[in-house]
Amino acid sequence: MSWKKIIGYSILFVLLAALAYGLNFGLNYAYIGSSYAAKTVCSCEFVSKRDSASIRAQDLYAVPFATTAVDRTAKTVSATVYGLARVTAIFREGLGCTLLNETTAEELRQQPGIPLKSGADEPSRLPKSLFSEVDQPALQQAIEAAFAEKDPAHPIRTRAVVVVYKGEFIAEKYASGLSAQTPLLGWSMTKSVTNAMVGMLVKDGKLDIRQPAPIDEWKADERQKITLDDLLRMSSGLAFEENYAKPGDATYMLFRAKGAGAYAINSKVAAAPNAVWSYSSGTTNILQEVMRRQFGNLAEYRAFPHQRLFQKIGMTSAVLEPDASGTYVGSSFMYATARDWATFGQLYLQDGVWQGERLLPEGWVKYSSTETPHSGGLYAAQFWIDHADKSFPPDAFMALGFEGQSVTIIPSKQLVIVRLGCTPNEADFNRSAFVKSILATISNR
Repeated sequence: MSWKKIIGYSILFVLLAALAYGLNFGLNYAYIGSSYAAKTVCSCEFVSKRDSASIRAQDLYAVPFATTAVDRTAKTVSATVYGLARVTAIFREGLGCTLLNETTAEELRQQPGIPLKSGADEPSRLPKSLFSEVDQPALQQAIEAAFAEKDPAHPIRTRAVVVVYKGEFIAEKYASGLSAQTPLLGWSMTKSVTNAMVGMLVKDGKLDIRQPAPIDEWKADERQKITLDDLLRMSSGLAFEENYAKPGDATYMLFRAKGAGAYAINSKVAAAPNAVWSYSSGTTNILQEVMRRQFGNLAEYRAFPHQRLFQKIGMTSAVLEPDASGTYVGSSFMYATARDWATFGQLYLQDGVWQGERLLPEGWVKYSSTETPHSGGLYAAQFWIDHADKSFPPDAFMALGFEGQSVTIIPSKQLVIVRLGCTPNEADFNRSAFVKSILATISNR
């Protein structure tokens, strides 16, 4: 064979390989886009019970090319991108929506449910005892400003704001079509709920955060040194790509894997534990997988956050969604009303004590809000902090989520501030300035 033919065949091989790679990459994009659309529409339709037109107009901006079909009888949503990669999500009462990854709707319906408990929110009223401590007109002005749309090209889409002062709801506002009864997605604020679940198992003596994580898959290699504290602080040293702009670890884990935690457990080592800080939703889902293994069966694990946390503090709207394997997606998928998100923040403001009962271990809130080394003064343990901004309250800590979700807890001011929204570019909503504007309306008493 001549050199010309060899070169020609080599070029052809490279072109065919590139074409195959491109097709595979494009198909992965289609699957991720379809999965995102199916899961989003399903939860917005059946958990939040929102208007279909608003869901399409606001929540699918990242996948405008996706086509969805809602079956309200079967309570499923299917989605496809250009006719490729059809994916389905199914709704189950109390469990929200789950993608049918490597499973069927029938198999998911056979999984155990959770103990349901309903409750109605009462209208908030400013207690007379706080009249002199709150500049109510200024507070309302600050809240109105959080909803103001100044540039159609950069929408902020604030959906709900709730302010709690000294344990009382003192102000709230909702976008058109939403109300105090509308559960809304917290995205990564769910990580802080995972923190609470770990804390309760620490209180029960079932977990020790200073000991190596009880993961059998890690016992024979260098990952055996990783502690639960390392996982809580995003300092495990595990390789995990937190990138949602393309197919990768984060998108595959959330939208394609049958088990999010099981997928993340297979992550390789990139650095020694506690040597670097690297934000990773994978480590949070590993924590959920660890917790599931502490229970005798799936039903006990499923009931745990509801019986020990949500029902205890009155978060009756909370829906923590599981993956197809049955494990909660503790990094990203919890819905609750703005008031219930505020109630969760109030539990941490009260040092983990609710109506005289200690739900979280003594010292857990301090641990959870203490700066993690190498994080640049920005992260604690499944909660964020902001020590880099010297004008921000130094004792504040936050549950934060994608698209501008936030629960800001300021113990020194006895203040919890919730903002929920759908802000495509999070920088378009200045969370720090918003919090400071609320703070300015509260007296220093």
